Amino acid sequence: MERATLLLEIGCEEIPAAFMRDALQQLHDKLAALLREQRLEFGTIHTLGTPRRLIALVESVALRQTPEERVVRGPAKRACFDAQGNPTPALLGFARARGVSPDAIEFMETPQGEYAFVREYDPGLPASEALAAHLPTMIESMTFPKMLRWGHRKMRFARPIRWIVAMLGQEIIPFELEGIRSGNQSRGHRFLAPEPFAVQSPETFLEQLRDAYVIANPEERARMIVDGTHRLAATLHAKPLLDDALLEENVYLVEHPYLLLGSFSEAFLRLPAPVLISAMKKHEKFIPLVDAEGKLLPHFVSVYNNGDPDKVREGNEWVLAARFNDAAFFFDEDRKQPLEAFVPRLGRILYQQKLGTVLDKVNRLTRLAERLAVALDWDAEQRALLQRAAHLCKADLATQMVMEFPDLQGIIGAEYARLSGEDERVATAIAEHYEPRHAGDPPPTSPIGRALAVLDRIDTLVGYVGLGYLPKGSSDPFGLRRAAAGVVEILQDEPDYPTLAELVQRAHDEYREQRAPLKPLIAVQADLRTLFYSRIEALLEEMGVRYDLIRATLSAGWDDSVYGFVQRGRLLQQQADTPDFLPLTRTATRPANILAAAEKQGIKALASLEHVDPTLFEHPSEQALYEAIARATPRLESLYYQHQYEAIYRELLGLSEPVNELFDGVMVMTDDVARRQNRLNLLAAANRLYLALADFTQIVQE
Repeated sequence: MERATLLLEIGCEEIPAAFMRDALQQLHDKLAALLREQRLEFGTIHTLGTPRRLIALVESVALRQTPEERVVRGPAKRACFDAQGNPTPALLGFARARGVSPDAIEFMETPQGEYAFVREYDPGLPASEALAAHLPTMIESMTFPKMLRWGHRKMRFARPIRWIVAMLGQEIIPFELEGIRSGNQSRGHRFLAPEPFAVQSPETFLEQLRDAYVIANPEERARMIVDGTHRLAATLHAKPLLDDALLEENVYLVEHPYLLLGSFSEAFLRLPAPVLISAMKKHEKFIPLVDAEGKLLPHFVSVYNNGDPDKVREGNEWVLAARFNDAAFFFDEDRKQPLEAFVPRLGRILYQQKLGTVLDKVNRLTRLAERLAVALDWDAEQRALLQRAAHLCKADLATQMVMEFPDLQGIIGAEYARLSGEDERVATAIAEHYEPRHAGDPPPTSPIGRALAVLDRIDTLVGYVGLGYLPKGSSDPFGLRRAAAGVVEILQDEPDYPTLAELVQRAHDEYREQRAPLKPLIAVQADLRTLFYSRIEALLEEMGVRYDLIRATLSAGWDDSVYGFVQRGRLLQQQADTPDFLPLTRTATRPANILAAAEKQGIKALASLEHVDPTLFEHPSEQALYEAIARATPRLESLYYQHQYEAIYRELLGLSEPVNELFDGVMVMTDDVARRQNRLNLLAAANRLYLALADFTQIVQE
């Protein structure tokens, strides 16, 4: 079958850089789905883009749909003929609807009885015809974080669409979208080559764009920016502070990157470096430069799309100086008083209408910090430092600097804390308690910063979930999934922390003291368990733990900590391929299965040897299991709270023989009610020990 390259270009007004990555992925996925639905064979799909265009190039697209033979079912045979054997209107109508004579209808047996069928052969449409009919719908189906309409059009898109190129080989795919006709007319750089040009072919399109000063490939633009930035920095023996987010934003702000070296007055270096870096990166998209020791230099690199280099540099330096002057004013005003002086002003900043002010949150955090420090058995100095950090951690929200540069929250608070003479550990914790700020960021490293980060997120989660603001689908306006992920990421390495249930209960107690209208504790814990467990599950998946072992881990544990969940999951994965694991799993499921069957009959077992009467034993295996459980229980409880899971695993291996011997020696579900309950209680006590490590019934036994 003949093949050709498909080109689709959606030309727009400038699309925000933050929209572009997802837009290109959508274009790839939706176009692939469309080609499959239309039975059009195709090769590799390449999606490229600049602020003014979304481009898809699809290799080796079939010029015609793949032929298809299909069988269409009609009415039941009993409805097709009357008592005299004549065709009924149902049969005639079906034949007419399918465009065949009644004689062409076949009858075939199905599970529902005998039915009428018609065999149809679809030779397929030309690809251009099929695509012309469906590409408009595909384009309209694309979504963006913010969408708009323009003119009198009903269509919503990221930005107004100005032109569409749609070609299959040399052939134009003709369609119209809200008055915009597809064709072969593209456009180059808005200023350097603004005139429309005719696309010669999909294969030559990217080179034609290059000739029109458009570098369509984002990866190529990224390389140009990285190489150019390092080249300019090298002239000053400097290093650029170019992170992935800043690079991507610059990539999608220009169609052809040009780079300039700029500078600012050294007088501004008296300001904290994070302030200057924030102004350059977040506000102006400039790339800061530092020396070999990491000290900020009075220079930057900017990326621009066109214009006279000298004028662009002059404009960049002017606007940056204005931004720095503002920052200097705010810094000087804030510095007239110590950081602690801003804490009372937090009472004028609303945290959440039903949860109070930011000052209320700070007071909750301070009390939670005291309880956590006691639980962790910290000394008096560490306790005082954690409480001090909790008291000051939100103070910078009332400063003029953070009001102007919101991304500096925590960072400028740490700077002001140092300037106010606070302990360095307190200053570090103020900055760290917002970490990890984004996916991929490292968690806090200091003990006080980690503790404060956990408490801050737990307070947020309990408050918002307690009001009923659970994430739904992809909607999570309050960042609750991110908060839960942060808690799990920090606590996975903390063996001494309380369990999640305990942390949630303490935060709920604080809200109750404040008389906040939260749901009952049991409901909040259930909702948050779902949030936390989904993140623990994702974490264990990232560690390579098998899906059924994850379920077994999360379904068991004696009110476990995050650290305990992670360690038990990793242990199960390590042991899963050993010779002992499958026999242990089979043995552990025997008590669990019979207890589940008994419960279905309304018989509830009690998982404690206190409820087992040795005088009711009839067989030596009962006494043997009783003694084995009595020996193992205190050892397992001690090992569990020391997180010695490998030792627990070995203890459970030793329990296998007496458990199996009991099942071989007695009938558990005997008609003797007292002995039956006694044996079930004995097995429940054994099952409790297995549940210290895992719910073995969740494990797939191959």
